[in-house]
Amino acid sequence: MTDDSDFMALKASWQQQPATAVPPPNAADLAKASQRQHQQRVLMIGECLAALVMAASACWLLLSMPNWLGYIAATFLGLGAIGAVYISWQVHRPILAYDNWSSHGLLQFRLRSCQLSLRYYRYNQYCCAALLLFTALLWLLSAWQPALTPMDLLLFYSLVASPLCLYGIYLLQQKVQQKTLELQQLTDLTRQFASDDSV
Repeated sequence: MTDDSDFMALKASWQQQPATAVPPPNAADLAKASQRQHQQRVLMIGECLAALVMAASACWLLLSMPNWLGYIAATFLGLGAIGAVYISWQVHRPILAYDNWSSHGLLQFRLRSCQLSLRYYRYNQYCCAALLLFTALLWLLSAWQPALTPMDLLLFYSLVASPLCLYGIYLLQQKVQQKTLELQQLTDLTRQFASDDSV
């Protein structure tokens, strides 16, 4: 009987204790997440405007340069506009739509944001590589039909755009490596968080 009463007292004591829960995120965590969402919104608006400019430039090239060079340049600009809108929708929308601000949700937000940033950097690397390919096509056109390729355009892409693209690819690769390491750390932290919840 004494054991039963001791057990009942222990059970009552446990029920009176506050449940152990993960502390909610503090104001600094929420401020960083809100700032990140604001940055994504600005980037999304800027990329949509850039896509409109590229689409308008492609239409202008088709009307003003009805030759092979105009068609190729308009194709690159059109594909760039479509790619900008697609990546903007795929990368920025999930971050803007996120609304789970619990501690676990905030960790998931950081993980998802890191994954999308990694995809975004790689997309920009592909865009730089596409500009390098466009420069190579300009040189081929210049060798095939010199009259179709303006020398100013060729020099601009060769001496200005291509070096900037190569440097951009290098800088983006550093960011890719940094985000890859951050993604691994966040993945380990998320796995540890999930294992702690299951215990």
